[in-house]
Amino acid sequence: MESVPKEIKEPFPEDLTNEIVARFPVKSFLRVRSSCKAMRDLAHNPIFVDRHLKFSSQRNPSLILTDTICRVKGYILNTLYFVQNEETPDRYSCNKLGIEIPKFHEFRVMGSCNGLICLVHPMKRYEICICNPCTGKHIKIPPLIGRRDIPGNIVIGFGVVPMTDKYKVLVIIDFRDSNFVLLRQEVFVYTLGDTTWRLKGNNSVLRLGQSACKAFVNGALHWVDNANHIVSFNMDTEEFDVIPRPELELGRGSFSLRPFKGKLLILNTSFGDRIEIWKMKNYRVVESWTRIFTVNEQNIGRNIRNVEIVCFLEDWEVYMVYEHGALLRYNLQTESVSELIAIDGLPNRFDAVAHVGTLVSPRRAG
Repeated sequence: MESVPKEIKEPFPEDLTNEIVARFPVKSFLRVRSSCKAMRDLAHNPIFVDRHLKFSSQRNPSLILTDTICRVKGYILNTLYFVQNEETPDRYSCNKLGIEIPKFHEFRVMGSCNGLICLVHPMKRYEICICNPCTGKHIKIPPLIGRRDIPGNIVIGFGVVPMTDKYKVLVIIDFRDSNFVLLRQEVFVYTLGDTTWRLKGNNSVLRLGQSACKAFVNGALHWVDNANHIVSFNMDTEEFDVIPRPELELGRGSFSLRPFKGKLLILNTSFGDRIEIWKMKNYRVVESWTRIFTVNEQNIGRNIRNVEIVCFLEDWEVYMVYEHGALLRYNLQTESVSELIAIDGLPNRFDAVAHVGTLVSPRRAG
């Protein structure tokens, strides 16, 4: 019988240990880090953070939820929650994120990229914060000097330049007079790590129907404008463009955009009884648009107009939110739906965005 050694003389090689730990979901890593100094040091190692991001991005996305609590005297408090699947189809966790950002208790999530989210004050709309909700690290973006809220629209985008890992915030501002007549439009870009915003020239007025970007694909932000064109903003070249779209039956409705595995998807929500899903196989090639699925109201069992497809998962499943109060998981191939009701701590009413839990720090980004 082989004897058992009294002690292990040679531990695992450090690079092997780091490779294993890099595969931990962010929640598991943070739990281990609290009791291990070596893990705390790893969280500040840029090479390890990038490695962890690589593996995290290959998993199904999680969700960031935002709820609103109205306090006395009109005081409003927004709270963030992190919802993730615990590696089995029917087990989920919902954790309230105790993030303290001074003088920034009311916000809207306007974008999520590589574990960082862009928070914007709904009233003081030039107050912007970039935050990693899982680690609690955050930075406030310098204000647009000399700007103030006047009647008009503001559109905000947040993303990264894939080749350089430079994170940028885009702001498009409509300046209108007291009668809401458009006077001019200005475009600003801020790169994390810089000290000031840059004013970008823009020859045409963009009339984007959505203030938040929900499709960051191929290094570009994408919106649907008021004329049902797909408008893109390349984070590297900082240029706007129009992406060709397929011929869609829209009627009086419109469509929205989502990403999936680096591809741009269209959600045609203009019908009263279904949602059509289109995928662009080859970026910017109009002939490559293909209708891949149809979500019928009868399979959801709920009013389709009150259903929002938040994000796409492996095996062609999706997370949905119904009437800001219920989470659904729907299989596009089997046309089966389940409501995720056994989640402790889920708020009663919420908004949801797709999110990848990472260790990326906004202080090191840029």
